Amino acid sequence: MFSALADHACARFDRVMRHGLRRVLMQRNELDRLARAELERRLEVVAQYTDPAVLAEPDRLLAPPPAPPPLVPLAVRPLVDGRATHFSFASPYRPRDPGYAREYATYDRVDTVHLHAWQHDRPAPASILLAHGWCVGNRRLHEIEFSISTLYRDLGLDVYLYVQPFHSLRKPTAARFSGELFPSTDLVRTNEAFIQTVQDVRAAITAILRHSPAPLGMMGSSLGGYTSALVASIDPRLSFVVPIMAPASFAHLFWDHGEGDSFRRQAEALGMTRERFHSSWALHSPLSYEPKVPWERRLVVTARGDGLVTEAHADVLWNHWQRPRRFRFTGGHFLQLGRRDYIRELARFLTDLRIIPGPR
Repeated sequence: MFSALADHACARFDRVMRHGLRRVLMQRNELDRLARAELERRLEVVAQYTDPAVLAEPDRLLAPPPAPPPLVPLAVRPLVDGRATHFSFASPYRPRDPGYAREYATYDRVDTVHLHAWQHDRPAPASILLAHGWCVGNRRLHEIEFSISTLYRDLGLDVYLYVQPFHSLRKPTAARFSGELFPSTDLVRTNEAFIQTVQDVRAAITAILRHSPAPLGMMGSSLGGYTSALVASIDPRLSFVVPIMAPASFAHLFWDHGEGDSFRRQAEALGMTRERFHSSWALHSPLSYEPKVPWERRLVVTARGDGLVTEAHADVLWNHWQRPRRFRFTGGHFLQLGRRDYIRELARFLTDLRIIPGPR
């Protein structure tokens, strides 16, 4: 009874937050400045990301650099049996589109990758790479959200937290808040920023595996869950993947939540459809690929009261992945009341896979 009431309340809170965030996002709505001819020109630019040859071989755009990046330690804190280090490295990404290259050159901070690490002195049985959601990226916040002390101490994992482009320490001075510029309604910037994200993450994977050859998995929430599902779709080096509250298509999510608002009406007036929108972002949708992580090593986590990435949206990814192991927790997208429950499920999942010996 309590869980059902909590889920209902969390869903209502999510809807309020969703409307507020959408209004903020639409303040930089690029469609306000576009005529139909300009939208068609933008879609011609976007075609370079959605060429069938690229979708058949995504490493044409998403390949990692050939060598691991040199990690620069910015700060080190002692931990019991290990250390916590704030690393940075230069992003291997270079813009593909010349027009966006000029825009990208105006952004400070985005070209430096930040990677927070909690590493044991002795070899850990496995490592996990975490990716955060939209508008956040603060280390202290995600230490709580992902129960990093539990992952490190009780599960014995080496833990890494990747900071997304345009977020937190990578927020450009020109942005009003973390995540304002990515993802956004700008079709080109969003494609390019996901290219950067994947190249950054895959560079981090190379560096982590150089430090330790133990199994490495990825877990993320919301935007980070989408990122985790995407990387697991193209990089065979991941040993497991746990997307949390992850949409299968950001285009579908943006479109479906826009019913009746000015952005949706503008888009439709310019000739955009739900299918066209998804197609323009197909490069970074997990629906475009078959996952590289084996079926039994996929765990899809959803919130029963999620009013943003609803059950219907979460089901699309779960079905595309041939219905692997799934866990539902109490709460919503923003108020994750049962988040400790999915950490316990993660422990069971890794124990069942014999990746870890079980919680200490």
